[in-house]
Order: sequence, then structure tokens, then C-alpha cells
Amino acid sequence: QQGSQAHFDRAVSVLPSNAAPNEQYYEEDDDDYYYEDGYTTGRSFAFHGDSTGVTTVLAPRLSDNILNELERARLHVEATRTAEDVEDEQWDTSMVAEYGDEIFGYMKKLEQKLMPNPRYMEQQQEIQWSMRAVLIDWVVQVHQRFSLLPETLFLTVNYIDRFLSCKIVSLAKLQLVGATALFVAAKYEEVNCPTIQEIIYMVDGGYSVDELLKAERFMLSMLQFELGWPGPMSFLRRISKADDYDLETRTLAKYFLEITIMDERMVGCAPSYTAAAAHCMARMMLGKGDWSLPHAHFSGYTYVQISVLLQVILECCENPRKHHSAVFDKYADKRYKRASTYVETQMLR
Repeated sequence: QQGSQAHFDRAVSVLPSNAAPNEQYYEEDDDDYYYEDGYTTGRSFAFHGDSTGVTTVLAPRLSDNILNELERARLHVEATRTAEDVEDEQWDTSMVAEYGDEIFGYMKKLEQKLMPNPRYMEQQQEIQWSMRAVLIDWVVQVHQRFSLLPETLFLTVNYIDRFLSCKIVSLAKLQLVGATALFVAAKYEEVNCPTIQEIIYMVDGGYSVDELLKAERFMLSMLQFELGWPGPMSFLRRISKADDYDLETRTLAKYFLEITIMDERMVGCAPSYTAAAAHCMARMMLGKGDWSLPHAHFSGYTYVQISVLLQVILECCENPRKHHSAVFDKYADKRYKRASTYVETQMLR
């Protein structure tokens, strides 16, 4: 706990701030705490210097050729289904195959509705993308210490980005945003979630119980109590059906997925999109073949659509110990088949 907290404090302290003199944010009185008006004083980056930069938003291309390819993939999967496949789907109650298309169709609509603003940093006054990276690095460490589900991590990052999309936050309150988001996400996903005392311990007593509970109520109001964001793990499981749920591919794909939460270029990417790119990158690095028609069908994306995102993920792997140090250390463990060191070796080759 002391190591991760000290790392967060040290990393933030050396980063430059955008704050104007004597300006305070996220410090409102109790009476005004729950009113949104006046908090999102969106100020373009052009007014306070181009210190945050303009975010590159990555989105899949869509054309008639791509739609035709996706339809061809659907017809191919239906035509090649065997009697054994149909029987397996009937017995696999966890995947509810008879409702699968409708469920994932709904999830794709929901992921767009609950997407953060990829350019939210342009309106922030004191924080920058580099500070977000430090925060997410700390969240990954805390998430691992509590041995929480992967879904909780991705949900936490979604809450952080959505909250920062509608609320200007001071640097002093940035870690409180991360701790609160993790607290709420754990309540949503976990069977046994961390207690509030454990969360306070992980921030080294930097905030009180009352502050955390107050921040929790405020975050829920800012998120409008819409907590059911469909994370990339659900989409990854569906894509894995094309690989007969190969464990090696999925483990490596999970590593690539966690890389994406560290990079601001992926803030505006839909989870289904990042899941498809992570799975494809894992197959390519393991030498398990091309992006086939079944992969296109179960993911909903062709290779042409995900190729741009593949390039960005590859760039993130060029200097992994600097770009995503906490994720790298996590996946260097044998529990994750030492995925990060494997990728590092492959990149050197």
C-alpha cells in the first residue's frame, strides 16, 4: 500500500499543472453539492494554452464493402454450424445462445450511450492526460491488491472518464475520484467488495470516511445512476467463441485490453472495438492465423476496421515498462502466463 501510494504522490508531484492562480474546483459547499449547473465550465484548450493537446479519437470505418463482409461472415457462420455446435450451445446455459444476438446488439447500443467524452481534458484546468495515466496506474495496483474481477477495473476507468467528462476536478481531488470510482465499481461487480476502511487505507488516509461517502453520492449523481456499462470482457468472451475459447489467446488479449486503459487515444473507443483489436493482436503475436470470417461475425468488426487500433496497441508495447508499468508488472506473473514479458520478447525480435 505504501509503495503504490508513494508512487502516485511522487509521480503527480513532478507533473506540470494547468491551474490558474487561486482557482479551486470540486470544493463546493454542501448545499450546492448535487447541482450540476456551473460545474462544467468548459473552457477550450486554446484559452489556457495547448498544454493538454488535442485528443485523437479512434473509431472504426464503415462502408458498403465492410457491411457486405460482415454479412458474408454471418452467412458463413450459419452455413458451417454443425449439429454438435447446436447441441453445445443448448447445453451451455451461461452463454444463452438463443438470446445472444439480441443481448449483444443491446450491449452495443448501451456502450455508445455510456461513452465518456474523449476530449474532456480540454476543459480541465489543473489535470492533464499524463496525470490521468498516473491515476490509472495506481488504480491497477489497488485493483490487483484486492484481487478484484477484470470487469471491475474496466468499469472503474469508465466511471473516472465519464465523471471527468462532466465535472472539472482539482489535482488535489483526482485520487479521490479514482478511489470513489473503484469503490462504486466494486459494489456493482463484486460479491465481496472492499470495505470503506480498506479504501481509506489504500489512499494512506488522505481522505476521511465522510469525504469518500460524500464523493460517492456526488459521483452517482453525476453519472445519473447509470452504472451498467458493458465492459470489454463480455465482448472478448463472445469473440473467443471463434477460437473455441482458447485460454492462451484470451490471456494475452486481456493484457492488451488493460494496455488500452492507460492511453488517452483509446478513451473514446467502444469496448467491443478494443476487445476485437486485443483479440486480433493476441492471435497475430501467437501465430494463430488471420482474422477469419467467424472472428468478424462474433466481434462485429472486420480486419480493416480494427487495423488502425492494432497499430496504436503496437506502439504502446514499444516501451511497456514506461507506458504501462503497473499492467506490465501484473502480467509478468506466472498466473497470467507471463504475457507482458512474452510480448516484450516478441517486440525485440
